[in-house]
Amino acid sequence: MLNKRTVVVGLALLGIMAIAGAGVAGCHRPPGCCGGGFHGKEFPKDVLERMDSEIETLELTGVQQEAYGEIRAKVESELMEMGRGRKAFFQEVKTEMDKDAPDLGVVADLLKSHGRQFPDRITFFVDQFMNFYQVLDMEQKGKLVAHLKGKFKKFEAFRALVAE
Repeated sequence: MLNKRTVVVGLALLGIMAIAGAGVAGCHRPPGCCGGGFHGKEFPKDVLERMDSEIETLELTGVQQEAYGEIRAKVESELMEMGRGRKAFFQEVKTEMDKDAPDLGVVADLLKSHGRQFPDRITFFVDQFMNFYQVLDMEQKGKLVAHLKGKFKKFEAFRALVAE
C-alpha cells in the first residue's frame, strides 16, 4: 500500500498538472462552454480570428496592415509551437502515469521543464503586442487602451467574485 507522503505528493503533482494544462490550453469541452472560450484543437486558428476581429476595428493603414501581418505570422508560429509542445508534454506525462508504478519524480521534472517555458512565452507575446502598439496612431492607441480597460474591468469584477 502507498504511504501517505506518496499519495499527497502524487495528488499535488496531479493538481499542478491540471492547473498547468488549463492555463496553457484552457477548456477542452465543446465550443460555447468555458464562458465562450476558444480552446481545443482549433486554438491557434481561433486566437488569430479573434485578433483579426479586434484589429479590424482599428481601421489600419496599408503600412500598419503590413506590420500587423508580420506580427500575426510570428504569433501564429508561436501558437503552433505551443500546441505541439503541449501535446508532447501531456503524452510524456501520460506515458509515465500509465505505468504500474509511475515515478512521480519524473512527472515533477516534466512539470518543471514545461513550466520554465512560460516566462519566455509571456515575454514574446507582450513584445509582439508592444511592437504592434508602436505602429498605431494616437486615435488607434486610444481605442486600444479603452478596449483593454474594458477587459481589465471584467477581470476585476471576476476577481472580486472569487475573493469573496
